[in-house]
Amino acid sequence: MALKVALVALLAALSASACADARPAIPREPAVFAVRDADSTIYLYGAVHVRPRGADWGGPIAHAALAASSDVWTEMEISPATDSRGQQLARQLSAAAADRPLSSWLTPAENARLAALCGRLRIDRGAMEHLQPWAASLTLTLLPIVRAGYDPQSGVDRDVDAYADAHRLREHAFETIDEQLGFLANLSPRLQRQMLLEAIDEAEQGPAELAELTGAWEHGDVGALQRIVVDEMRRDYPELYQVLFVRRNAAWLLVIQHELQGSGVAFIAVGAGHLLGPDGLVAQLRARGVRVDRVIAPPVAG
Repeated sequence: MALKVALVALLAALSASACADARPAIPREPAVFAVRDADSTIYLYGAVHVRPRGADWGGPIAHAALAASSDVWTEMEISPATDSRGQQLARQLSAAAADRPLSSWLTPAENARLAALCGRLRIDRGAMEHLQPWAASLTLTLLPIVRAGYDPQSGVDRDVDAYADAHRLREHAFETIDEQLGFLANLSPRLQRQMLLEAIDEAEQGPAELAELTGAWEHGDVGALQRIVVDEMRRDYPELYQVLFVRRNAAWLLVIQHELQGSGVAFIAVGAGHLLGPDGLVAQLRARGVRVDRVIAPPVAG
């Protein structure tokens, strides 16, 4: 399950350190955290990048927090230009070298499993042969999810961006699409092979685990999310955890601290795993003496 969590970024907007702040009135909806100083409030909201078609992107608290904000931050700029650049770059970075087809990464038995899976999923096995393992892993992970009714175009960050566009809020991005795809394309060969094998395993199991994660995110189940997201990722994929979470969180933390030097209200929607655990933004901000609280009632726009 750890690979599916990493690739789809279906992670909860909760921190392990938030357990100490638990109160009976904690709402059963996706969590929002408020980062505050004397003249600033920054709402941290964990985005789910793949949602069931037609599903709302958040509960009343998240909606009210966004409505109270004048600035919005997402991981990267969300626009047709970014989508076009992403498609172009993905084709370039995902292409296998002529002397290193996908089958060369696998044993005969593993290739037989992949061929059987491609037949069951109606994927062109020949086309897969020209992909890098990380790209093949992504294909095997996303296709069953899409066929189960989840939509990559229905992610939380896209809905937040649409609201910001409609209300003419100031919009900012932490990264570029080139940086994001570069994180995957530059993973070590060992990790790429491990990802491919687990993607085969999880595609054979189907999307039931994704429904479990979706429910945990929607209801703010701290225990389940801590076990599934943080513990499994750190244990099974330490390199991927460092690349996708630890290093990026450290860079984003500097931006957030800089924003706190100003004033006003901002809303940050990033992959929710970035708020989780000891390396998450919530814990890292608190460790630096910044006030971070779980929001338990819809804020009122000032």
